[in-house]
Amino acid sequence: MKKLLFLVFMLVLASCEKDRCRSYSDFTCEEIEQANYNVYFYFPDQQEEYLGQTTGLSSCGSIAHSFASDKNLYGNSEWGYICCMITSESQCYEKHR
Repeated sequence: MKKLLFLVFMLVLASCEKDRCRSYSDFTCEEIEQANYNVYFYFPDQQEEYLGQTTGLSSCGSIAHSFASDKNLYGNSEWGYICCMITSESQCYEKHR
């Protein structure tokens, strides 16, 4: 019986760790990584520029970093970006980075 309880505990713990993104999102980590995003870039003066749509959170970051490099801002820590998750409900359902 103790082994069964331990196994159940370990399965629950593993499932919680697997979906750690659920603590701040309506989606799992895998869903967040693979979603479609609108990419917004913020210049040091906080001026916003829309960079387009992409699939995947990593791709969103790469687009923003490439844009910063093209604008000679890559070494400047004042710029930023936001990845707005696209869902059937919204063009910016959740913001990620």
